[in-house]
Amino acid sequence: MNKHCVFCGEKPENKSKEHVVPRWLIKLTGKANRKASFGFIKDIQNGDIKERIFAFDKFTFPACSICNHKYSDLEARAKIHICNILDGNKLDILDLSDLLDWFDKVRVGIWLGMRQLDKNIANIEPNFHIEKRIGQYDRMLIVEKSDFKSSRLNMGGTDTGCFTLTPSSLLLIINGYYFTSISSMYLCSRRLGFPYSKSTKLHSERNDIEVDLVEGNGRVMLPVLRKHIAEAGARYFQPMFKGGLTEGELPYYDSEYVKSHSIDAELGIGNIFKETLSGIIELKNGDSTCLEPEIIQEENQIYLNSAINILEWQIWLHSDLPNMTLLTTEQRKYIRNKFKEAEKYNKILINSNKFL
Repeated sequence: MNKHCVFCGEKPENKSKEHVVPRWLIKLTGKANRKASFGFIKDIQNGDIKERIFAFDKFTFPACSICNHKYSDLEARAKIHICNILDGNKLDILDLSDLLDWFDKVRVGIWLGMRQLDKNIANIEPNFHIEKRIGQYDRMLIVEKSDFKSSRLNMGGTDTGCFTLTPSSLLLIINGYYFTSISSMYLCSRRLGFPYSKSTKLHSERNDIEVDLVEGNGRVMLPVLRKHIAEAGARYFQPMFKGGLTEGELPYYDSEYVKSHSIDAELGIGNIFKETLSGIIELKNGDSTCLEPEIIQEENQIYLNSAINILEWQIWLHSDLPNMTLLTTEQRKYIRNKFKEAEKYNKILINSNKFL
């Protein structure tokens, strides 16, 4: 495999190494050189699968030195945000939006890193890297907490069939906190009153998606997602409409509703909506919130449940494939087979976890 910068996707200039799981977080949760599991080494020809174990601080991938430096400020801010959460302090809405940028960075970086470790076993070529994905799609963060008292750092959902194809969702466990990071096109826009896509189509030659954008209804509908959410924690939703992945004008966003419900409408950054069992709270400029959940769960139970939940999130996010009528028969068959096999693998892992 040719090596590409995890940030820009180009051949690395003045090559450096990027810790896609940042070094500050590794040190915050234990010794930097401690051994950790990073999925499984898959030898398809011989049918062998064995656990992939190496030191946490060796989980690095190529990056341009200038790209690496460009995101050092985001990492410094993210460290402050995470430490504040662990200490039970509040975050204001700008800090929380910043943290969601960081989760985008980590989720996509791990996806690209695992692709390299697996020698591109899924045979896909990314059409985006970290730089082009941060803050582009609607996103969601679920925060749960267990009664676990020690330091630790775990990742979930990173070595699955669905995650191999797209970095839509990731579980990150930091000490007693469980963070489920989810991002997808128009994930929450429609039910938060923002413009949304009525339909999407894949193109056979342009390697992109055609979006049929329609005007939002200007009101919040509950629940924000029409999916059962098993996690017992607060959910934070943020509609994003930066337009970096789209071409042409976006007239529907030039509305009073969008402007009054955005951190920065010009930059395409929506407000953050916090959904709990009792309802929804819209967080605007000047607001702050404590991310510690109301319910503290028993560690053994949440640990097992979270392993299943992240797999089910990935299947759910995969279930809404774009319209493929513009593709050739061979292309449609190829894509459907890939997604079918990915979902099948996730379901096998779900059944395995249910017997633990």
